[in-house]
Amino acid sequence: MLPAIARGEATFWQGYSEPDAGSDLLALKTEARRDGDHYVIRGHKIWSSHAGIATHGLVFTRTSREARRSRGFSMFVVPNGTPGMDIRPIRSLTGGVYHYEVFLDDVRVPVELMLGPEGEGFQALLNGLDSDRFWGRFYKAPALERVLRRLVDHANATGASADAGLRRRLAAMAAELAALRVLFYRAACLLRDGAPITYETAVAKIYADETGQKLARLGMDLLGPWAPLRPGSHEARVDGEISHAYLTSLGHTIAGGTAEVLRTTVAVRGLGLPAEPRKA
Repeated sequence: MLPAIARGEATFWQGYSEPDAGSDLLALKTEARRDGDHYVIRGHKIWSSHAGIATHGLVFTRTSREARRSRGFSMFVVPNGTPGMDIRPIRSLTGGVYHYEVFLDDVRVPVELMLGPEGEGFQALLNGLDSDRFWGRFYKAPALERVLRRLVDHANATGASADAGLRRRLAAMAAELAALRVLFYRAACLLRDGAPITYETAVAKIYADETGQKLARLGMDLLGPWAPLRPGSHEARVDGEISHAYLTSLGHTIAGGTAEVLRTTVAVRGLGLPAEPRKA
């Protein structure tokens, strides 16, 4: 499978979140039971990005209820189209389809498609999330810089840049985006060198998502009544890009780990603070 991945022929969606297991992934209900040379998976995944166009899923399952809390889980590579798999689109606020829900009804998966040993799925998940927070957001600095440049051009063209308060907000945003680039450069160097990543990608994701929201709000304020107009609207300013940015930015602080949960990651793994006690 590695050659197919390298050629871009094998692509993956993540089967982690469930309707009743979002931030607390260990509350998942999807189970995989051993049946000879196969595992039989039954469950329901949701918010799986690009599941409808990928070729395989990485499905996080419970394989034991007797093992210690984090040791009873395993990860499987499940090819799309496997009998019993039903992938359904979820339409977003912008009208596009980026996420899917996946129903797994007694999906049979060969033993060799388990990722790592049985019971080691939670560690595989954590390792994947550490790098996913980088790869899922590394594009944001240049993308947000492009949006900022369009807002600056609009402000200059309309005379809005004569307002000192607006100029200060635009300049402050430019500084924040420069800092965002540095955060991702540092995370990229750690990944390149194979160094441990304990909290750096969590910091980068929090900052990228919240800076994106601030830029979208700035754009809404600058464009005023034209801001909500969507791409394709005749009267849209900056091609309706701000409307799209505002709507998508709301979900970015949730997808891939909420900002609140990631702050806990930074506190515990980065600063060495005690974890919040789990409620009984």
